[in-house]
Amino acid sequence: MSDMKVLIINAVITFFSFFVAAPVLLNAISLFGVQKTFAKVMVEEGVVPEEEVKRLYPGKQVGGVVVTAIVVGALVFAASKVPPFGFICLAFGLGLGCLRYRKVVQFNSLTVQRFRNSFKDVMDSQKFNRYVDSHF
Repeated sequence: MSDMKVLIINAVITFFSFFVAAPVLLNAISLFGVQKTFAKVMVEEGVVPEEEVKRLYPGKQVGGVVVTAIVVGALVFAASKVPPFGFICLAFGLGLGCLRYRKVVQFNSLTVQRFRNSFKDVMDSQKFNRYVDSHF
């Protein structure tokens, strides 16, 4: 390949891993961590029924893992076409992206917003708002 094509491919790999792969990966990790923990707290507080959490979260978790596997797999495949700098660009973009989007895996207002979007039809809004006001 010409040097310009390699440069463009490596730039695409870096930007894709920073802007797409890192947030998708962190979101999948968040589904198993803070979002699941927050859902348990909401069940204990009586905001949502436990059946709804059990019905919704396994599907979200499987979907998150599948999408993450596809995105990261495609990225690794693309990086393997331009070794060794493809993998270096992948690691660089993914590392910086994880640092940039690390708030996704922290217990914060983003977790509350995601929970609200997931359970808006079945939750007790008054209890939820009371909990959010007292803890955030």
